[in-house]
Amino acid sequence: MASNLIVAPTLHASASKEVVFAGDGVTLGGQIDYPMTKRPMNGYPFIFVLHHACCNTREDYTDYTQVALDKGFAVFRWDKRGTGRSGSSGRGSTTQDAVNAYEIALSQPSVNRRQVVILAIGAGSALLGSSFGLFARLQHPYAVMLFANMLDPEEVLAIDTKTLILMGEEDWNSAAIYGEAASNAHNTSYKHGSTYHRIRGADRLLMSNGVALHYEARKVMGSWLNDIQK
Repeated sequence: MASNLIVAPTLHASASKEVVFAGDGVTLGGQIDYPMTKRPMNGYPFIFVLHHACCNTREDYTDYTQVALDKGFAVFRWDKRGTGRSGSSGRGSTTQDAVNAYEIALSQPSVNRRQVVILAIGAGSALLGSSFGLFARLQHPYAVMLFANMLDPEEVLAIDTKTLILMGEEDWNSAAIYGEAASNAHNTSYKHGSTYHRIRGADRLLMSNGVALHYEARKVMGSWLNDIQK
């Protein structure tokens, strides 16, 4: 059974491109990965990763990236300031860094900017909730995934688009509030559609044993990405 829960983070992509761009007073590094599938006429739908706090780098989201690639999405991920291949600086706004990264992602070749999905994980969900207008001004996201959501039923209403909310069984935030109630509030206020799942056996960040994205989270994410393309 344990072998079903842990997936080696080996990335299978048709192409990957390193992207160096300006954050808020700091140079940041990221990359875009393209799926194996044939390029659609209007470009690939794609996912922009808005990561959790702490010292996470783009490599921590390889599992998420592979699920998206398998469903025909390109993926843009990047290293926060002071991590990975990004520079460090005590000055400047990390929110502006994220907005700059989103702008760069939208400008990448062979992507359909009208079909961008923002994947916000943990603290990334809080950042997106407080700054949704800054991202939407550049391009209103087609959909948003809130993994380890930190937006309560009132705060989640800032996310004015289709949403998927996933909470791990071991998340210290209340799944009843940040999962079920947040999704219900969103569905009450909008017609976009909000879907909620609680992943049994998953930790705070939807991981299994702290090693890989939980197989059930992968399954739900993949099915949802299929659905929004119909």
